[in-house]
Amino acid sequence: MTMTEAARPPLYVLAGPLGAGKTTLLMRLLAFWCDAGKRVGVLMNEAGAVSLDGAHASASAAAVRNITGGCVCCDARDGIGEGLTELVGQQRVDVVVLECSGIAAIEDVIETVTDPVCLNVVRLEKVIAVIEPSVPSAGRPIGSRYTTLAQYADEVIVSKQDLYATAEQERFRTALIRDRGHARLWQVSQAAVDPESLLQPHERRPKRRVGNVAFGSTRAHPMVTTIPLTGPLHRGRFTEWFDHLPVGLDRVKGVCRFSGDQELYEIQYASPVTRWIGVVRFRQEPDPALVLIGRNYNHVRCHRTLQACLLSA
Repeated sequence: MTMTEAARPPLYVLAGPLGAGKTTLLMRLLAFWCDAGKRVGVLMNEAGAVSLDGAHASASAAAVRNITGGCVCCDARDGIGEGLTELVGQQRVDVVVLECSGIAAIEDVIETVTDPVCLNVVRLEKVIAVIEPSVPSAGRPIGSRYTTLAQYADEVIVSKQDLYATAEQERFRTALIRDRGHARLWQVSQAAVDPESLLQPHERRPKRRVGNVAFGSTRAHPMVTTIPLTGPLHRGRFTEWFDHLPVGLDRVKGVCRFSGDQELYEIQYASPVTRWIGVVRFRQEPDPALVLIGRNYNHVRCHRTLQACLLSA
């Protein structure tokens, strides 16, 4: 399939670290586009083997294509071209959003979506980075975790402002202004950016990301463990497990059921502040499972102790 550039739907890439608020922003954008009568296709990348966020997006998007079990910047990158072709060629969407895994390297994602195969299907409209203020340990330069995101993004949204002191926000903002390249900077809570303003075009940097550019980054991904849940969990044992997550575990997300309760529960944890368990309803329910993401944690022990929370254990 070959289309003129004007006929290709715009592609928006949402990137940022684990738990920063990418999916919250995505839901705001979907509501805005749906109100405008747009058919939106979503490529949802989850590093684990299940896609919880994809189930959320399916309530508003015209079509959702899940890319699970790897990261779109490396071992799952082939799924981008396949997904774009399906959404544009078969689903006839007007807009496409790629929400990257929180562990994706943005320069490698840009390399992939500017491959000729992808550029024949969509046009890269914007790279939007959602991050939260980082308060580093003594001696570490502030903002160093986000330097690449700030340099490659068109829009940088600093979310969760309500969780940080004013002085910390200003220190982080100063570092971003230094590193952000030509991106616009937004400072909000709960990813509450006005979609119409965010999507407005603005003066861009020189077009260095045309064609299949090779940025050549290398790095080690966090460890991703997907734990299927073959039955309901004992609520008390799970609460004990959830309250004592090991140091090094950055993210826990998934769905489960508890004994004696037919409701489906969503589990969310983002180190060090976000903990949430609540009833959730999906149009199409994902299989119960938890995805654990982090560095230098004992995944074998986490798996064993979580399995011990099953009612049948």
